[in-house]
Amino acid sequence: MFTDQSDIPENHTLLTKLRNGDELAFAQIYNQYRSKMYLYAYNLCKSSETAEEIVQEVFIRLWQKKEQINTDLNFSAYLKKITLNHVLNHLKKVAREKSLQDEIFHYIETIRNTTEDNLLEKELLKTYDEAIENLPPQKKIIYQMSRNEEMSHDEIAEKLNISKNTVKNHMVEATKFIRSYVNKHGSIVCFIIASSNYFRPH
Repeated sequence: MFTDQSDIPENHTLLTKLRNGDELAFAQIYNQYRSKMYLYAYNLCKSSETAEEIVQEVFIRLWQKKEQINTDLNFSAYLKKITLNHVLNHLKKVAREKSLQDEIFHYIETIRNTTEDNLLEKELLKTYDEAIENLPPQKKIIYQMSRNEEMSHDEIAEKLNISKNTVKNHMVEATKFIRSYVNKHGSIVCFIIASSNYFRPH
């Protein structure tokens, strides 16, 4: 992934040349960062085709906005931010097109396991936890037994002495409520996750 090792002193010279429209410097930067950007984008969107497209879009933007590059700032962090923004914009577009589940069903696992995106994770989990806290008592218990304890509908029904169908109905209603709550109270990141398989009733 992106590391500070990429921002070595000679990069300052490369970036200065890039700002001045040096195509060779641009090619060197492309070769240096392309693989890292691709891996970062792929880990977020779980699509090799989309990741490739995003990398190309980022470099096109980098060339178009080359005069705005601050050679004194961390260039890796700058590229990472642009890449993340492009991924989020793509996911938002996909969500609007109702094709989200094909693109990001692993997204929640990605941000849960990525320390680099800890702020995004905290934002999501905060809104998600708030949604669960606002569930009616029985729905909350059933949902937490399913998600946190990974119990099946049969196991929950037996433990609570209710029918499996009742458990299923509560899970469907709880999932709808959580998705709606996150859509209303969360940011774009939360909106993306609210539409993903993470909020699918088991």
